[in-house]
Amino acid sequence: MGNSLNPFKKQSPSIAYQPLLIPLISENENLRVFSFKELNKATKKFKQERVVEADNGSVQRFYKGYINETTFAPSRTKTVSVVEYYQYHSPTLKEWMEEVKSIGQISHPNLVKLLGYSCEENEKRFLVFEYMQKGSLDRHIFGKEEVLPWEIRVKIAIGTAQGIEFLHSVRNSLLHVELRLHNIMLDEQYNAKLLHLVSNQQRLEKENRTILGGFEYFAPEYAISGHRGTNTDVYTFGVILLELFSGLKALDTKRNRDKQKLAVWAESFLSGNYNIREIIDPRLGCDYPVNAATQMCRLIKRCIEQDRRKRPSMQQVYVALKEICRD
Repeated sequence: MGNSLNPFKKQSPSIAYQPLLIPLISENENLRVFSFKELNKATKKFKQERVVEADNGSVQRFYKGYINETTFAPSRTKTVSVVEYYQYHSPTLKEWMEEVKSIGQISHPNLVKLLGYSCEENEKRFLVFEYMQKGSLDRHIFGKEEVLPWEIRVKIAIGTAQGIEFLHSVRNSLLHVELRLHNIMLDEQYNAKLLHLVSNQQRLEKENRTILGGFEYFAPEYAISGHRGTNTDVYTFGVILLELFSGLKALDTKRNRDKQKLAVWAESFLSGNYNIREIIDPRLGCDYPVNAATQMCRLIKRCIEQDRRKRPSMQQVYVALKEICRD
């Protein structure tokens, strides 16, 4: 069912690099400290792969790099993703280092693994992550890649839910503005991993006061009073599910006025008899299980309930998705 996606184009071979004699390790033994010079070499002078402009004004620039798997020196043996992260409210170096250490201490199969960082004086700050071969989910749903079949979409939803549920269990970490399709990464087998870049909730709260967009993902209680909790992430995840299974963006001003905000438009189809044909991505044709699609619509409706007390927890969402997978 469905076709596999086209692989990324191979990059031309890089020049040979001099390996480090002694790899530098941060106080968090799992993280490697890279010099700006090393990253410059590893990324071929920061040859840009993609740019993401987040709702809070931050800009993420992604570079594909190559390092030695053992020494972490620039080489061709291991591919990594180097992220240059500019934030609207730039943290101090101390704050940033605390965040890096916090992110480095978190490990889960559904989180993109942080390998190291670079923060030399008077230079830009970078995070170095494992490389995800299939890229970000938004390119597969909104881009020109071949259509993802139903089973793969459900698999991605389950993996994303696992990652969110785990972060909710770790110091009550919320994703908020990070929970978007461009931060859901896919490996070679389409396993979903969340790109988690902000761990400091107090600073995130400060950034929330300067949100520049993304209101189509926000739960009503946040839009009205600024209240945030794990159930606000559940609402956002419901919108993510709508995008994933409809193939439509959460907000698109090019659509008809009544269809511009996806969650509002879909609400009528998520009630009563669940008119799933109006919601499911037409590119799937009839190539999906009707019962499972109906259950998915019911789950989405629960996630985007206006009353946050009626929404399920992420653990309940995960269990529901596993049941849908069995249908």
